Amino acid sequence: MISETRVMARVRMWTGDGQRLAVADRVFRVLAVVVLAAGYLGLCSLLFPARAGVPELLRDAREGDVSVVQVVSSDVGEVRVFWSAGYLQDYEFTYHYKVSPLLPEAEQFAADIREQLGEQADGVTFEEGARLDALGVLDLLVPVLYWRVMPYFAWPVAVCCAVALAGMVLRRDLRSPSAGYWLLASLVFGFGFPAYYWSEPRPLLSRSAASRGDQPALSGLRLAGATAGWAALGAVAVLTMALSRG
Repeated sequence: MISETRVMARVRMWTGDGQRLAVADRVFRVLAVVVLAAGYLGLCSLLFPARAGVPELLRDAREGDVSVVQVVSSDVGEVRVFWSAGYLQDYEFTYHYKVSPLLPEAEQFAADIREQLGEQADGVTFEEGARLDALGVLDLLVPVLYWRVMPYFAWPVAVCCAVALAGMVLRRDLRSPSAGYWLLASLVFGFGFPAYYWSEPRPLLSRSAASRGDQPALSGLRLAGATAGWAALGAVAVLTMALSRG
């Protein structure tokens, strides 16, 4: 017969394991929120690049900070130019030139820049079309697919989203009435991903890392509120970046 001492030892062991798993889960959730936020800010930078000009493009190309330049023909006699020199360092400008009957607008711009760069032009590729042109109708409806155009944190963001989706479907300790609520909030609105990591299976700021069964249920209305809260933070980030780079 198992003694009371051995029973208590096993209880303490399992309790300790549960605490460690809960702490590890919380640490991962914090990291996931940071990764998602970093990826979102990078996407905002791509959507609202800073204003620059030919001197900045030549500088970044000569320093080896840019390898791909997107060129979009917008009108006769001008093209829009986009490039990235690093995280949150996305730039654009409109380039005016004398119209040549021999070369298309994008090719004429590339020829002009290559001429100014000289031998250093070999490290720069010019692509016609903006990076966001890769987004189709389905991508616009499913925000998780935005990772395809993220210049940085693309795969970490994809992994965090995949882990979140698996947790929504497989976890049995969710506070929401149904995994479908989280799937809808995440796959349609996108901001459900950080809201999920912040809220499930217990609030990220709760005092105890382990589930004690005393966490309040998360109704559909509260879940929508959490998602809307993260969407509001996202809107503030977009507005701030747009105003600072306009």
